[in-house]
Amino acid sequence: MPFLSLPPEVRDVFKAFYTCEFTTVNSQGQPLTWPTEPYYNEPEGQIIVTSSISFPVKTYNARRYPRVSLLYSDPTGSKIDDAPAVLVQGDVTAVEELVEDPPWSYEMFKESIERQPNMRKFVANPLAQKLFMFEYQRIGIFVRPRRILVWAHGDFNLAPTEVEVSYVE
Repeated sequence: MPFLSLPPEVRDVFKAFYTCEFTTVNSQGQPLTWPTEPYYNEPEGQIIVTSSISFPVKTYNARRYPRVSLLYSDPTGSKIDDAPAVLVQGDVTAVEELVEDPPWSYEMFKESIERQPNMRKFVANPLAQKLFMFEYQRIGIFVRPRRILVWAHGDFNLAPTEVEVSYVE
């Protein structure tokens, strides 16, 4: 998949924000939104959201209706001063159980540990690993951005700017 060409401030949001609001559409046509920890897989030009196999509703919805959105609205912990808010409307290109560790999964896990230092204690505990194995088994949702809107200063009272989504070979 080609590289996604982005303005630096949008790329910084994708790389630095700890969470985003991930929205899918359920079988009744209703939007459902969850806070999630996204991973920007820059070499592939996609955003990856994972779900535990114990709570796969996001994945069911994404398979059924592959148009999703991710709203990066809370810069807490990102170390970006005056961060914009960024809305990504995208298409799910794949939903797959992560049986083996794909190349990006180590980087995603490393980011999680850096962002949530107390998680180290939990993942290092053999009893927790055994009792909560289902939490470690993940399903990946791979999103290819189709449209990106940016609100300067994270101010939703301002009109957003649309970023041209272009992929470079």
